[in-house]
Amino acid sequence: MELAAAQREVETISRVYARLHGIERTDDWLVLKLGEEVGELTRAYLAWSGRSRHEASSDERAADLRDEVADVLAHLLLVAERTGVDLDDALERKWFRWRHLIEDQDRLPDGDVRSEPGS
Repeated sequence: MELAAAQREVETISRVYARLHGIERTDDWLVLKLGEEVGELTRAYLAWSGRSRHEASSDERAADLRDEVADVLAHLLLVAERTGVDLDDALERKWFRWRHLIEDQDRLPDGDVRSEPGS
């Protein structure tokens, strides 16, 4: 799924959620909710990395981290959709303009950048 399609799909799902829970999705709410989700991601990351008092299995901590990453991404997509940000264009302009500087040493080994908890 391309970013623009993901933005539209997340927007639709967010409208359903708001309708079911009586939420008024103002611009301020979207940005404040993104901040809340980043806080929850921070908490999940600290638990995943073994730096919190959160008592859960490693599988539960990993699942919580995945869920919070998804929430942050979804809310970021909502902010982009609401404010008319073309994420493909923005990424090209801000990040991908550095492609010409990539050297072999910068490339990911087998496409894997995952780390183990606490590393």
